[in-house]
Amino acid sequence: MKKSKTIAKIMISGYYGFNNAGDEAILKSMVGAFKEKIPQVKITVLSCNPFLTSQTYQVKAINRLHLINIIRCLRDTNLFISGGGGLLQDSTGKGWSILYYLGLILAAKIVKVPVMIYAQGIGPVNKQANKKLMKWILNKVDLITVRDNSSKELLENLGVVQPSIHVNSDPVFLLKKKNFNQTINSHPYIQKLIDSGNGPLIGVSVREYKGYGKDLKKIFAQTADYLIENHKAKIIFFPFKFDEDVHISEEILSLMKNRAEVLKIKLEPEELLSVLSRLSLMVGVRLHSIIFSSMANIPFIAFNYDPKVKYFVENLGLSELLLETDEDISLKNLQEKIEYIRENSNKIKDILLKKINNLEKKALANNELVNKFLNP
Repeated sequence: MKKSKTIAKIMISGYYGFNNAGDEAILKSMVGAFKEKIPQVKITVLSCNPFLTSQTYQVKAINRLHLINIIRCLRDTNLFISGGGGLLQDSTGKGWSILYYLGLILAAKIVKVPVMIYAQGIGPVNKQANKKLMKWILNKVDLITVRDNSSKELLENLGVVQPSIHVNSDPVFLLKKKNFNQTINSHPYIQKLIDSGNGPLIGVSVREYKGYGKDLKKIFAQTADYLIENHKAKIIFFPFKFDEDVHISEEILSLMKNRAEVLKIKLEPEELLSVLSRLSLMVGVRLHSIIFSSMANIPFIAFNYDPKVKYFVENLGLSELLLETDEDISLKNLQEKIEYIRENSNKIKDILLKKINNLEKKALANNELVNKFLNP
């Protein structure tokens, strides 16, 4: 097992460099925590955009597809980290991404580098071949933390018996929102964007996924119009993945009768948190739109497009804020959720405050395990 007595060298693999706000927030939290705990740490990130990743986080970054460079760098690494996020699943990425991430883990073990599965949401895993590969490869790793109990159960059902599996939480919970005035100073456009007069400010986060049809887009448009016409709300669409989410947001805007806005600039995760803290409600499809809203103590309506969303909302004890299936997504059901939240806003905020404090502590535990591993 490679360990350095002076400088720890960590390689991080995940869905980085793709302009996904949730995954970039995960990376920012990880890098910040590692640098704080291990001041002399040297971090290498596998990225789709190595230059941007290197500039943004002040780390070494290499192309995630350049296998020769990855192997060369692995040979001088003390710990390979796979995560965070939802990497080990075969429901997106045409089912190939799971083979990529498992292949990197196996490559690290072949060159005798310790491996940690870091705060991942595991699954869904549908193909039998992938289940067998996961069992074989993950039983070889050195440390596993997951972000929910369902992920632990899935691994145990697959036959992953070593090492022990720790249930912690998403590293994003360690982010602290930026002072709002600082955010406005950096981006004066934000002040005008969030000016809602006397009405509530409501965020919407949508994404492309196979369940989306014209009818669903129309329902989102009708819901936004309902909020504007009945509650004098100002609607802002928040893209968590540029440019994909901007495109679908503008499609929904084109179906609306009233005016709404789309956030057209990429904010730092801490800045995004500060802006979201001004909302009254988030209507969110993407998981990290719900996570960020929870961190900002803002009630939300969540959509179960992926089991990871359901796991998170259930873990908060707020299943009543979840729309379960595409069949549940109707204007009537959304109106009922909106009115329920209006009547129970304070209760929801109290629950969020307690749950998020606990999730922050669990997120810290991921980094304590890394520190203990590198400094036994």
